[in-house]
Amino acid sequence: MSVTEEIVHIIPLGYEYDRAVKIFDDKSGRKANRVYLLSSLKLDVPPDIRDRHEKYLLKVHKKLEELKIEVITIPTNLIDLLDVMQKISYLVKKETSEGNLVYINMSAAGRMTSVGATLAGMVQGAKVYYIESSGYSDTDEEWEEHGLSIVDGSPVIRYLKNFQINLPSIEQQFVLIKLFQEGTLSAYEIIKYLISLKMTNFDVKLENITRKERTRITMMLNRSVMDKLLSSGYVLKEKSKKETIYSITESGKYIACISGLLDENLSYNFKVSGKKLKSCIY
Repeated sequence: MSVTEEIVHIIPLGYEYDRAVKIFDDKSGRKANRVYLLSSLKLDVPPDIRDRHEKYLLKVHKKLEELKIEVITIPTNLIDLLDVMQKISYLVKKETSEGNLVYINMSAAGRMTSVGATLAGMVQGAKVYYIESSGYSDTDEEWEEHGLSIVDGSPVIRYLKNFQINLPSIEQQFVLIKLFQEGTLSAYEIIKYLISLKMTNFDVKLENITRKERTRITMMLNRSVMDKLLSSGYVLKEKSKKETIYSITESGKYIACISGLLDENLSYNFKVSGKKLKSCIY
């Protein structure tokens, strides 16, 4: 481990306490320099659900700070698989690019969130783990102390075995991201977009371009990008009289969100009960 390497944990947080903090608050507690807490608190939900999210977010946040761990909150729609994958993939890519070691706790929120967290972690090469519970809360007192799951004694931690999930080429990923953001694009709009990104294969100027050169670039786009996205089922193609229009499929949205390239230049202001929690600024 290099001197500058930091240990980062990403924890999508539901109605849990033990499963979020026991990994650090134990005699053999794992080290963490920084924890990202993903919370659905800002969703438009009934007051009782919002209050419960707030209670566990504040409780976990306070405990981690007491353990001298930097805590950053990320407003996330935990019931939206795409949002979960998008946020986690970006955070993993950001932290690993800075030479840090990233862990993902996939056991402190609901089932759908766990699926998104696990997929994102495996694609981006993070260490995904599951904390076993010794029981579940029945009484109000148990809910108050432990959250949904009770973890007695030293936590039993199961690390999931990563398997390789191959993403499309970088050009294809950027096209999927642009389609995810825009809805539909013509072939010519995609070419202009790739040129603006200064991709090697599309390092050309469109000013005063000849019809022959435009045909060549369009064929190159089809051969190196769009045909592969079509055959993988990530995009759909529709031809009109003048141009070809592309749109993204549901599976294409998954790839765009799990690429780790979304969410750049976003910032959040996150307040809970009047207290401003540190939020992620990309």
